Amino acid sequence: METTFILRREELDAEFLESVKKLFRNHRELQITITTSTDFGLNAPETREAYFQRLEAAARNLEKGENQVVMTEEELDAFSLNQLLK
Repeated sequence: METTFILRREELDAEFLESVKKLFRNHRELQITITTSTDFGLNAPETREAYFQRLEAAARNLEKGENQVVMTEEELDAFSLNQLLK
């Protein structure tokens, strides 16, 4: 079983640890890797109107073929491997 948690530093507390222990209660060993996460502003408060404006802009970009990244499966595999080896 594998899962990813993205949380704020202040949320890393005993309660979180207990929830992880419950989630993996049937496993004797766990491997925990901690990395920093970049905040791209996705957690910033946003009004309903701003949210829908952002979604509509993304849809328009897709329709125009703008702001897209397109790659083959092989290119994605190579990119992912490169990122893992950094």
